[in-house]
Amino acid sequence: MEQDDSSVLAARIAARCVPQVNRLTREILAEQEAVVPGLATLPGAIKELEIASTTRHGLRLFLRVARGEAIKDADMRLFRERAAQRVGDGVPLAYLLNGYLVGHRALWRALCAATRPGEDAGLHRLGELILMTLERTTTAASEAYLSEVMLAERGEALRTVARMLLSGRATSDVAARHGVALEPGYRVLAFVFGDPSPGPKGRRRVHAIQATLDRLAGEPVLSSLDTDGGHALLPLRIAIPASLLSHRLVDAVAPVHAGVTVAGDIAEIPGAARRATRIAEVARAGGRPSGVYELRDVLLDYHLGAPGDSGTELAGLLDVLDSTLVGTLDAYFTADFDRRATAGTLGVHPNTVDNRLAKVATLIGADPRTARGVMLIGAALTARKLNTAALADP
Repeated sequence: MEQDDSSVLAARIAARCVPQVNRLTREILAEQEAVVPGLATLPGAIKELEIASTTRHGLRLFLRVARGEAIKDADMRLFRERAAQRVGDGVPLAYLLNGYLVGHRALWRALCAATRPGEDAGLHRLGELILMTLERTTTAASEAYLSEVMLAERGEALRTVARMLLSGRATSDVAARHGVALEPGYRVLAFVFGDPSPGPKGRRRVHAIQATLDRLAGEPVLSSLDTDGGHALLPLRIAIPASLLSHRLVDAVAPVHAGVTVAGDIAEIPGAARRATRIAEVARAGGRPSGVYELRDVLLDYHLGAPGDSGTELAGLLDVLDSTLVGTLDAYFTADFDRRATAGTLGVHPNTVDNRLAKVATLIGADPRTARGVMLIGAALTARKLNTAALADP
């Protein structure tokens, strides 16, 4: 038979398999989970979304190739991205490649089943194509995987230097041995996550923060991040507007609260890191939305949350009130002292709000409807929230 005829037959066989893509995807995932070590332990979201979508993409790509389309570099992008992600998920390269082999074997079985008498030449052509696409996809995935491993090794050197800077133990000579040139000063970022997540989800959040900072800075950024939070060091010479920094980080990893301070020289980094951490914790405890905060953004809360006898006394001022009265105060302050808006929030009559505020004044000796009462009770509410957050997350 002529080559053109075999290509026509190959396209005809492939067309019969197009409606089977979803079924084949399920079969391949089941077989991969049975024979590829470690795949069964990955989170369901990774298996059901990422691996499944990559498998469907690979099947559809092959079936397009079998019908005469050429493979473009853009077709390999998803394989590269997923391979890089598997590094962060702790999947060995051998397991990743084994998954590709499983998928192509299942695809070959489907092609054989779809071949009719007299179409052997088409099946032979599909055999050549399946080897070609296997070579292209595994090469792309292997290159991306190994590139990510090299970046991870470089990242570990940067994390080592960052940890030394944050602990006050770094010198220019020590950093140079890790291939890092120290800057005269840094902006110190501290990250606090609203929902610490161990495992792949947490690692991906860390990766997203690092990638966002690297893109904004235009170079690798020193950081010491883990699934609970951590720090990053932005050189002072790189001017990134605070609003842009906040917007990009929230887009990448919300919910997250970050505090930022300045260390004018290397010796100031440990102290700046402690202040930045407290700023982030105060912002989260105070119910602020996700974002990056400077001290001036949370100055009152930061001050009121300072340890000491007065802070403890202030936080306990409202202990004599029951939860209904505390909730009423919180709603009253949130509504900017609008009694009708407060009543609407609580689902009560405005007169009920007045009665509760009057009861508060009697119990604590400060009227929330006066200037002195507003300042004292507002400070007490803030101190109470910060104290509760500190007890819940020591």
